[in-house]
Amino acid sequence: MVLIVEFEIATPILRRAVEAASGIDVEEIFRPSADETKFIFWVYGADLDGVDAALDADETVRQFALLEESGDRRLYSGTLSEYGKENLTYPIAAEYDIAYLDITVTKDTRIRARIPTREALFAYRDACREREIPFRIERIFDESDHSGDRYGITDRQQEALLAALEKGYFDVPRKTTLSEIAETLDISDQALSARLRRGQANLLRNTLRERTPS
Repeated sequence: MVLIVEFEIATPILRRAVEAASGIDVEEIFRPSADETKFIFWVYGADLDGVDAALDADETVRQFALLEESGDRRLYSGTLSEYGKENLTYPIAAEYDIAYLDITVTKDTRIRARIPTREALFAYRDACREREIPFRIERIFDESDHSGDRYGITDRQQEALLAALEKGYFDVPRKTTLSEIAETLDISDQALSARLRRGQANLLRNTLRERTPS
């Protein structure tokens, strides 16, 4: 039974960088060579002027390059330092055939993953804890059971999207602000922004993409 699991881990990767922004969405992690780990990531926030300096100071990042900038978002490519690679849990996940679906970095690193069995999940969790990486499971469900995950969105993403829609956040011009919606949901602006972005991405993946002719 394949599982979809949402969990949080606490690693130092991109920690300095996220302090200069509202959040980071990691799009892709890959290894072009045996001794190099690269990643593509979006940085978003109202004021991104300090992001480059924060990336320079981030001890988990060896080098980085700005690929694209659009409003309150910037797309970067980066290469992990040796210290960053030592704290990367992605190779551990690969050992257990675990596939990362979404990675969001705010206060902690939140990951949504496809995991083949509960045994693989707990082996991965234990391996993280052995490396002194805190690991907290938030949600587990069967991939084939969409009753609680319609269109690929979580309950909290649905709550955030509906609140934003009802209050006119998606209207042109906007009728409310991110802070006002966050206050009604009793969460931070950063957490709400991450939920909205991730929820919209999951909706697009599970609606428009499914209808695209092959």
